[in-house]
Amino acid sequence: MENEQVPIFKEHDIEWDDNKVSRLWDYYSRTPPYSEVYFSKLFGHHILRHSGLPLDESLEVLDFGCGPGFIWNHLSNLGSHWKYTALDFSPNSVAQLSMRAKGHNNFKGAKHVSSLPADLPDANFDVVFLLEVAEHLNDDYLNGTLAEVSRLLKQGGVVVITTPNEEDISKSKKFCPECGAIFHEWQHVRSWSVGSLTARLKQYGFNLRIAKTLDFTAQDFTMQGVFRKIKRIAKQWLKGEIGQPHMIAVFQKA
Repeated sequence: MENEQVPIFKEHDIEWDDNKVSRLWDYYSRTPPYSEVYFSKLFGHHILRHSGLPLDESLEVLDFGCGPGFIWNHLSNLGSHWKYTALDFSPNSVAQLSMRAKGHNNFKGAKHVSSLPADLPDANFDVVFLLEVAEHLNDDYLNGTLAEVSRLLKQGGVVVITTPNEEDISKSKKFCPECGAIFHEWQHVRSWSVGSLTARLKQYGFNLRIAKTLDFTAQDFTMQGVFRKIKRIAKQWLKGEIGQPHMIAVFQKA
C-alpha cells in the first residue's frame, strides 16, 4: 500500500520496556507452539516436589509473574490446600488464568499489574513463586521485584525461584531481518548461578534454605519428556554447553 510505512532497518540490541515485554508474552501465551512449552506447564509438579513445601497446609501463595498460571493446574491436580493468588504484567495471560480457575475455592484471583507496588497488602503471603522470572529482569526491574517480594512475604515466609543455571544467553539470540532488532528468544537479559542469586537475595534480607542445579527433563519419563530431553541434549551439544541446565532455590525471609 502507498501509505504503508516501512520500518527503518538498523542492527541494534533491543531495549526491553513494559510495552515490548507485554507484547511478546501476550503473543507467546496465545500462540502454539510457544503456549505449550511454558516451564511451569511442563515441570510444575517437579518444581513443587523439589521445593519441599507441604501441600496439605493452608498456605497463602502468590505466583509472581504467573504467565498463564500453569502452576495452578499442578496445585489443583495434586489436591493442594494452598490459597493461590497470581499477578502478571501480561493482560492476556491473566485473562487466561482467570478463566481456567474461576469458581475454585482455593483461587483468590489473578491481578494484571502495570507497575509496582501491586495492590496487595504487606506481609500477606507465606510463599511467593518466582518461576522463570529472575532471568528476565534488568537491574531496575530486579531491584523493584525483590523489594516487592520482601514487602509481600510474611516474616519467615519463603520465595521459590527457578531460573536457567549459568546460561550463556548469547547462544539463544534472534535477529529480526525487518527492523534489525537482536534479542534473546525468551527475553532473557541475565544469567544466574547459585552463588550470584544467593548474593543478590541476601541484599534483600533472604537466607538460602535449599538450592539445587538439575535437569528437569531427566525426571519426565513420558514419551514427550524423553523427546524433549533428546532435543535438549542435541541443542546443548550444538552450542557446546555442559552441566545442569536448571536451578531451583528456596530463600527464607529473615
